[in-house]
Amino acid sequence: MRLTSVLANAGLVLWAGYELLLRHRDRTAASWRAGAADRGSTALLPAAFAGALLLGALLPGALPAAARWAGVGAVAAGLLLRAWGMRTLGAYYTRTLRTAPGQRVVRTGPYRLIRHPGYAGSLLVWTGWALGLGKGLAAVAVAVLLGAAYGWRIAAEERILLAVFGEEYAEYRRRTKRLLPYVY
Repeated sequence: MRLTSVLANAGLVLWAGYELLLRHRDRTAASWRAGAADRGSTALLPAAFAGALLLGALLPGALPAAARWAGVGAVAAGLLLRAWGMRTLGAYYTRTLRTAPGQRVVRTGPYRLIRHPGYAGSLLVWTGWALGLGKGLAAVAVAVLLGAAYGWRIAAEERILLAVFGEEYAEYRRRTKRLLPYVY
């Protein structure tokens, strides 16, 4: 097995470790019980991750070393971005879509530039993982699959945040992008 594959797989294990750490931090944050406003997105994401694993395992690929190392770099960048977003949100970071009493719109850390750094980080990790394995077609398929799943989740989350925070969140949305600074 190539070093890039080992590192890409290790990055995916670290990504999963974030979720395990969350499970021990706080019962409410770790809960998988989602309300109706979640629109099924909490259940959709694990299914999308399972699909991404299958795509990475089943699709062929033979990317050059430079592309594989770029994938490993994307995994590392995604892990850092996700951790930074989780740390910035602190107690407000949860597995399901919910808000807490006294919560405000966070505009610091990575939230200065994008509204969903955790999702952006996860997309980088999973797409980078497929690239690190040397599987370009899988990387595209994983990006499309998880992009669609996260798109569904973002739509549900932003409805909740607009309902709770109103104009404060609407203004924040006007000046930031969803996943990619200055672009999208």
